[in-house]
Amino acid sequence: MFLSSFRRPPSSNNRSTPNRNLPATTVSGTSITRPRPGKQVEIKPQVGTIQRQFPTLSTPTLLDQPKPSTKQQPEEEIIIHVCDEGKKINRDFKCPKNILVAKMKYFESHLQNCQAVEDLEISVHCDVDIFEWLIQYMLGKEKPFLEMNKVISILISSEFLQMQELVTQCLEFVAKNLEEVVKLPIDMNCLNQNLLKQLSKLIIPEILDEVKDRKDKLVSKVYMKKLEDFLEDESNIFTRCVYCNKLYTSAQREWMICEKAQIFIDFHGNVIAQHIPDRNWDMNKFLLFLKEQGLSWRDIYWRIWGRLPYFFCINCNSTFIGSELGHCNFHTQEPRFNSGSNVGYYECCRQKAVRFDTSIKKKGCCAKNHVIKNEAIHSKEYELLLKNFTIIEEPFNPKPDTKNGLEKYVVMFIGNKTGNVEIEVEEDYDEDENEVEEVKESKKVIKSRGKNNEMNPMKQRVWRLDNLRLDDYKKMKEISNNLTKMRKK
Repeated sequence: MFLSSFRRPPSSNNRSTPNRNLPATTVSGTSITRPRPGKQVEIKPQVGTIQRQFPTLSTPTLLDQPKPSTKQQPEEEIIIHVCDEGKKINRDFKCPKNILVAKMKYFESHLQNCQAVEDLEISVHCDVDIFEWLIQYMLGKEKPFLEMNKVISILISSEFLQMQELVTQCLEFVAKNLEEVVKLPIDMNCLNQNLLKQLSKLIIPEILDEVKDRKDKLVSKVYMKKLEDFLEDESNIFTRCVYCNKLYTSAQREWMICEKAQIFIDFHGNVIAQHIPDRNWDMNKFLLFLKEQGLSWRDIYWRIWGRLPYFFCINCNSTFIGSELGHCNFHTQEPRFNSGSNVGYYECCRQKAVRFDTSIKKKGCCAKNHVIKNEAIHSKEYELLLKNFTIIEEPFNPKPDTKNGLEKYVVMFIGNKTGNVEIEVEEDYDEDENEVEEVKESKKVIKSRGKNNEMNPMKQRVWRLDNLRLDDYKKMKEISNNLTKMRKK
């Protein structure tokens, strides 16, 4: 829809509409011309009469005072010229000024301070039938019904003319009839980002997942906007672990166990193996990388969503995220120990077995689905997880013929960004200060080896000091010193 306006010249000989050839993309504001001053009439005195030098003054009476007018002034009407270039039709529509300003906010800045509308002319370039529908919506006592074949055109026109109430009605209609809307022979690229964002908030994922958009005209765009809105929540911000390359949120870090992290024992004797965040992680670039790898926005949305819900397994007594539903690991055979030895092996997979193992590692060589409580089975999140588990699933032991999980794409993204995969690891500290110095020396040795290219980049580890854990170490050291002083006293 394009709008243009111009002012008429004040001459009375040029009252006809001039021929205009404006470009199709021209949108200009309205203009107002001032009314012409009236012509002065000269009155000549009659012969034989005596002209007085000064006018006479008389006291006005009640009869001389003007009576208040009881007639209401007619509402000012504005003529809108609609040019339908597609159908080659020109039509004029009349609309009261106050209604036009109130309903179409686009004209509010142009018409609210306008006093004379005789010399004002507005031209609109759009479909005649659509604009006639909009006029009926504003002036008609009964609102016209939204039709399936016109709803997208009405939505775009009402959004341009800033008719927010009508925009909301059109978006609700599209969200309710999305299956039929995507079948219309209309290019959905005409919907701007603002409309797509509003539409995505009205459609729940369950309904969107059931829509069959064969030409993918609208569904992918809605999934993309839902993913943007989904990641705008601070509780859904993901970061990468430098140990295991898993994606996790800040809330999940409190209970998650990193299987590749070094064990840290806090002041209370609790064993901690937490994920360490990658401070250079960029989630937006990672999403674009997934799109470049051929994943659709629907697949990306469900893969990211699948890492948010978490459940408790009554079989292994551990908490797990939705994408790792099939990671309840176990060994098919019991470990075998030699007589008098605390170290043995599992006969099923020949993995090392320790009688008193304090490390936090993956225990089993096989895996099955976790077992959760009955209350969680009937939850909405679990039903969505099972419905889209073929997309969300993270393989337990990925093989070459299996699909790549999200963690595999993280490794590919890191390798593609840096040219090689360098895993940054933040070292843990014990209570002895000598071990801290040993870590610093090992860090220097690894850096020197990296410069000489003596080690494979895949095996290099860049050790960094973790500020949080170092602070904990300092606090523990300070508390222990204070306790020692108190005992001596």
